[in-house]
Amino acid sequence: MTTSLLRLPGCLLAALCLSMNAAATPLSTIEGEYDLVSSTTVPDGNWKFTKGRISITRFDERHVTILHACEWKKSPKEVCNERYVAQGRNGNIYLQDMNTSNQRMAFDPAARRLTVVTHGGDGTVRRDVYAATSTPLTDRALVRRMKREREAVDDLIDQPHFGPYSKWEFGKNPIEITRLQ
Repeated sequence: MTTSLLRLPGCLLAALCLSMNAAATPLSTIEGEYDLVSSTTVPDGNWKFTKGRISITRFDERHVTILHACEWKKSPKEVCNERYVAQGRNGNIYLQDMNTSNQRMAFDPAARRLTVVTHGGDGTVRRDVYAATSTPLTDRALVRRMKREREAVDDLIDQPHFGPYSKWEFGKNPIEITRLQ
């Protein structure tokens, strides 16, 4: 009887550790490089990408930067890039509330896929799917655009007119994480 009782705290501790791992912030799972797999619009149109790359990097214990370099189907030479800050909190990830109301993101950790859905002002909807990659970025246009985003990320984080990122709101736009059942 005492042997069973002595094992109980160890089992509880193991279960607690496993549940803490399962509920751990997904920031580390979303970090990485992602290549564009598909870009579609409804209704079908030219408001989609022919190529793209997303780089997600942690810059402190609660925040990641999401850098995006892309090429438009209709105008490949036009500027096509974005940068965001996302915050991990309570096992969820939230995009910054500034300039993200027309976008939704979802991440599937099992498939290592990131989906970005963007609603256009004209009623169109673009759906971009990115898959994790370990290959280096070699496309010259995307390399140049990603370099510009990496250099500008400090300006985003320390924008004097918006205040420091730690004071920003992160709550209206969660990145949906597909969890294994």
